[in-house]
Amino acid sequence: MRLELRFVEYGLPMQVRKQSYDAVHGQVFHTEFYAAANPPCFWLKSEELYNSFPGLGVDTHLNITFDLERRSYRFSGELKGTRQEDGAYLTLLEQIEPIEEVSVRRDSRTEMRLEVSVYGLIREPRPHKASEIAEMSCEVFDISAGGLCLVSNEYFHSPFEPYFMLEFNFRGKGYFLLPAQLVRKGSCPQTVLFAYDYGFNFLYDDFPGEKERLAAAIFDAQLEQLR
Repeated sequence: MRLELRFVEYGLPMQVRKQSYDAVHGQVFHTEFYAAANPPCFWLKSEELYNSFPGLGVDTHLNITFDLERRSYRFSGELKGTRQEDGAYLTLLEQIEPIEEVSVRRDSRTEMRLEVSVYGLIREPRPHKASEIAEMSCEVFDISAGGLCLVSNEYFHSPFEPYFMLEFNFRGKGYFLLPAQLVRKGSCPQTVLFAYDYGFNFLYDDFPGEKERLAAAIFDAQLEQLR
């Protein structure tokens, strides 16, 4: 069955980028799905995209990507308008092509139980915790060198979205404090023990060597599980 926007949940993170020849290097708007409108239109919530609408203009083509149930999707849309509702900055887009599944996760995930603390992220002068008070602490469902999935019975929302610092001590294999982007949140399909899951991708630009160190720690932990 083809995925349709009417099945997408409120609050699902979506990344929006203007279509151009240099789109890979263009500005990315981090938005949340707000609501379906008269098909094929829909509303996205983002103050940044809302404020950029006058410069982008009506009918500008945008690429939209998102993760859902451990898969990645993309489609295209056109800008149509803006409005504010209950303090939310909303932008109306018209879907102009079907949603296409583009990939499954690149890095193979390993199911593993450990506690992760999620902190707000401050970018300058180098990514670091916004506070010593965690925004959320919960369990990992699975992890890879590319990212992890957290599970919880509490719905998580933070003004720091979508960027955070994730802190965990990897089963005696090393302490990690890594910046990450929240790319998915919603109901948890993996287990009946938890109501919600949260998908994060690690961001290594300012932390060279950490991806290799984490991959080695995961590999060592897998070997221990086999013993």
